[in-house]
Amino acid sequence: MSSIAGRLRARPRNRTDGYAFCPEDRFWFRPAYTEGRCPLCGMRAPDGAAPSPRLAGLDRSWLGIGGLALLSLAMLALVLYMYFRG
Repeated sequence: MSSIAGRLRARPRNRTDGYAFCPEDRFWFRPAYTEGRCPLCGMRAPDGAAPSPRLAGLDRSWLGIGGLALLSLAMLALVLYMYFRG
């Protein structure tokens, strides 16, 4: 039973993944959230900024408005179908 539990247990991950080290300030930071620069001194990270996700720039309110528009069209089609059906 302990061998199964050992396989299912999460392995520790490297805590420095996704972080960059600024030698000037001796500070660890995440370039993805600071546009690839150290927030204290402005030094560029060695790898630069990580690419942002595709939908990061899309405002979620536009998704809601689009969903309401689609729902409105579906309700209009249903009303017209019921009206002309009989």
